[in-house]
Amino acid sequence: MQTAILDARTDLSGSISAAVEILRLNGLVALPSETVYGLAGNALASEAVAKIFETKERPYFDPLIVHIADSKWLTKLAKPDSAESPLVAKMIKRFWPGPLTILFPKTDLVPDIVTAGSPCVAIRMPSHPVFAEVLKRLGEPLAAPSANRFGRVSPTRAGHVFEELGGRIPLILDAGPTMVGLESTIVRATEHRIEILRPGPITEETLTEVAPTDELRASGKIVAPGQTASHYAPQKRVYLFDIEDLADHSKDSAFVCWGPIHHTERFFAVRSLSENYNLLEAAQRLFQLFREIDQMEGVKQIFVERVPERGLGRAIMNRIGRAAG
Repeated sequence: MQTAILDARTDLSGSISAAVEILRLNGLVALPSETVYGLAGNALASEAVAKIFETKERPYFDPLIVHIADSKWLTKLAKPDSAESPLVAKMIKRFWPGPLTILFPKTDLVPDIVTAGSPCVAIRMPSHPVFAEVLKRLGEPLAAPSANRFGRVSPTRAGHVFEELGGRIPLILDAGPTMVGLESTIVRATEHRIEILRPGPITEETLTEVAPTDELRASGKIVAPGQTASHYAPQKRVYLFDIEDLADHSKDSAFVCWGPIHHTERFFAVRSLSENYNLLEAAQRLFQLFREIDQMEGVKQIFVERVPERGLGRAIMNRIGRAAG
């Protein structure tokens, strides 16, 4: 299969029309979102969803996120008592469209393959104009995990998608680098609290402005996408940085630091997540740096310095920890 890349920045209407045509035939298309590039297929067509799992080599026990064009789809995909709760309404008003995914008890319209047999479905409304327009023109919700092979580093550019899935899918829409660079925050609403299932761009501090929050306690049970122990990982082994544990082999290693470049004498290569200690920049650069270093022939392993676990830093550390898992 040949994979075409269409530039949605120069021909928005034509590229979207091409994507919708493929999606209507239950094919797959890689689309840009505000978080990362996603591998999209019709969420209501089991045939298309099965292709997503097959193309990504994703295990069928790992559920997918369903993307919708507007909140009217909630009444079709989620059971009314949860979709219409006051807390959910507050979150939707505040954060949709945007990088917040909410877990709901599902209706029978959602195929079981989407949720890995779980009675709950993860739903979000993307804010990226290309993704949003594809949803609008298609008129159906899209299942769209990150457009990479399972467990690998999520793509933040169209070129990353081609590296991962070139020859496996017919079309990639290129809209340049993604704005956020990390996957969406995933939450579940109880009557008065928000349970954080996966940290992301919508931080705990921001969510607490809507309602008190809890973080999901580790149980080994996957209840939402992106909860496998090892995920978002480059091919080279990743370690959290601890300088006293480094030996002579560090010259075969790369170092991803926090703040100004340092320890250059100890490593083959050093890159900074953000020389100005900017967490937003760090989130945007993390996966890009993993991919860059993965291609360095002189590097055998990657050491990553911890970032402060506040705000967006919690999501960054979550991704680093799973890459090291």
